[in-house]
Amino acid sequence: MKLEHHFAGLGEAFYAKTSIQPLLKQRLVEFNQALAHSLSIDIKSPQTKRILHGEEPLENALSMVYAGHQFGGFSPQLGDGRGVLLGEVLDDQGVLRDLHMKGAGPTPFSRRGDGRAVLRSCIREYLASEFMHAMGIPTSRALALYSSAQAVYREQPEPGAMLLRTAQGHIRFGHFEYFFYQGKEAELNQLIDYCLQHYYPDCLATESPLESMLVEVVERTARMIAKWQAVGFQHGVMNTDNFSFTGETIDYGPYGFMEDYQPDWVCNHSDHEGRYAFSRQPGIGLWNLNCLMRCFSKHLERDQLIAILQHYEVTLQAEYETLMAAKLGLPVGEVVTKLLSSLFVVLAAEKMDYSLFFRLLSQLQPNEFDLILDEVVDRERMRAWLLDYQQVRLALDQTWEQCSAPMLQVNPKFVLRNYLAHEAIEAAEQGDFLPFRRLLSVLNAPFDEHESSDQLAQRSPEWGRSLEVSCSS
Repeated sequence: MKLEHHFAGLGEAFYAKTSIQPLLKQRLVEFNQALAHSLSIDIKSPQTKRILHGEEPLENALSMVYAGHQFGGFSPQLGDGRGVLLGEVLDDQGVLRDLHMKGAGPTPFSRRGDGRAVLRSCIREYLASEFMHAMGIPTSRALALYSSAQAVYREQPEPGAMLLRTAQGHIRFGHFEYFFYQGKEAELNQLIDYCLQHYYPDCLATESPLESMLVEVVERTARMIAKWQAVGFQHGVMNTDNFSFTGETIDYGPYGFMEDYQPDWVCNHSDHEGRYAFSRQPGIGLWNLNCLMRCFSKHLERDQLIAILQHYEVTLQAEYETLMAAKLGLPVGEVVTKLLSSLFVVLAAEKMDYSLFFRLLSQLQPNEFDLILDEVVDRERMRAWLLDYQQVRLALDQTWEQCSAPMLQVNPKFVLRNYLAHEAIEAAEQGDFLPFRRLLSVLNAPFDEHESSDQLAQRSPEWGRSLEVSCSS
C-alpha cells in the first residue's frame, strides 16, 4: 500500500494528528476485492494488516477540523470525531483517492464521544455506498469492514466495528466555513489553492481559476442531487459538514431509498421538522451552496457569486429531466414533463412503490397492463395514465423493445430497502454475514435479474415499513 499524504502538508491548523486505536478482537469480515485491486492494495498483506489494525502507526494519519451548518444552525468547530484520514493512494486511472477509517477511536474532535462506530452503521454504509456506485451516483465507497468483540454503547450495547472507505476527497463545505468564520484568511487561501491543484487542476488554466472551480462545484452538486431524486434516495442529514467539495455522496447515516411514493417523506426519525424531506433536497442543496459561497465573499464580488449559484437550478433540472426521461424510455421534452407530473399524482395517491413501478414499466408490453394494474387500487386511473404513456411510445421511431432494453439498465430490480438492511444487520450481529453478502451481491449489479434472489426484490413486508432510522444510524 503506497500511501501519499498531500493534505498533511497544509499544516496542523487543518487537522490533529491521530491514529487507529484497535478494537478488541478485531477481524476483517468483508473487503471489496475489485476496489482494492484498482487501488493496488493487498488488504491481507502483513504490512497492510498491521497498518489497518492500528499496530503500525502512520506518521501522517490525521483527523480533519471543520465547521458546519447543522439543521440550519451554525457550529463553529466540528471535525472528524471518529475518523482517521490515513492518506492517499493512486487508482488505476491515475487519480488520487483518500483512505479514511470510520470508527477508529476518539480524536480531539470527538466532543466527549467515544469515537467508535457500531456494526449496524458500518453495514448500512457499506451497502448504501456500493449500491449508489452501481447506480452511477458519485459516492464514497467501502473498501473493508472490520467486526470486533468490543461493545459500543448507543441506546444499548452494540458490537463495535470499523469501516475503511475511499473517496476522491473528504473536504467538506464546512472546511471553508471553519476558516472563513474564524477569520483565518491565510489558511482559507491555502485550502483554495489545495483544492484547485488536487481536485480542479483544469480550472488553473482559466482566466478566473476560483470562479471556474466554484462553478464546477455547483454543477457537480446539482448533478449529484438530481441523481438522488431520480433514484429516490434521501440522505437524511444534509448539513454543510456532510457535503463534499468534490460532489460525492458522503456520510451515510439515517439515509433511505424511497419505497411508497411520498414526496414529503422523511427517512430520519431525528429530523422532527422535516428539514431534509425528500422533496426539499434540491432546495437544501442550494441553501448549502449559498453557505459555501459566503466563504468567498472577500475573493469575488457579490454579482459573481450570484452568477455562480445560478448554474445550480439549470444544471439540476437538465440532469433530472434527462434521468427521468431515460426511466420512461422517452426523449427529453415537454411530453415527458407532463407525463411525469400526472404520474406522480397517481403514484402518491396509490402510495405505489417507486422503484417497483419503474421496473414493471420497463417490462410492460403494449395493451398488457395487468403487471402494473395489479399493484394499485384505482385501476382505471392508472390505466388512463398507461394509455397516454403507450401512445407516446408508439409514436416514436423505435420499436417497443428498443425502448424497453435501455429502461432495464436504468430502473433497478433490486433496491436497498430498509428491512433488507435490518435483516442483514441482525444476522451479522449474531456472527452470520451470509445475508449481508447475498444482499451486497445483488446491489452490486442491481439491474440484473439474479433469479435465485427474487425474494430480495419484493416489496417490504408490513413490519418493514415501520422501521425507523435516526442520527445514531
